[in-house]
Amino acid sequence: MTDAWHETQQAIRALRKSEDIRTRLIEAYRALVKVRGKDLPGEVRQDHKWLIGGIDMRSTERLGSEVRDKVMTMTPAQLSEAVHRIVTLYDALRAYQPVVLPTRQKQAACRTVLRMEGRAEDSAACVDCTQCRLF
Repeated sequence: MTDAWHETQQAIRALRKSEDIRTRLIEAYRALVKVRGKDLPGEVRQDHKWLIGGIDMRSTERLGSEVRDKVMTMTPAQLSEAVHRIVTLYDALRAYQPVVLPTRQKQAACRTVLRMEGRAEDSAACVDCTQCRLF
């Protein structure tokens, strides 16, 4: 489950970027195709299957174009559903992770992100938030 957690964190980081949603989803998918369904909690295996379904995992030389083609043909509703399912995967895996207090470096990075997002008032209360876990 450690590999699944790592790759899901990569997918969330990709989604947090400020690029076009399709570009961000392509990057997120590239992390998620590395996750094996058996490494996921049972409650989210179907979400992973929905996300990765239709991508030919056997042809590694074409995997990048398979991911790109799948994301580029998605409707806006499907894009929204994909983002929702990736966040659901992340939340389910996070529940199985041990609680680790953020380091000062992570807290500083979190405060910087919150200030950049215009949420400076939240930056003083940074303790163990999602922002810190994404670094």
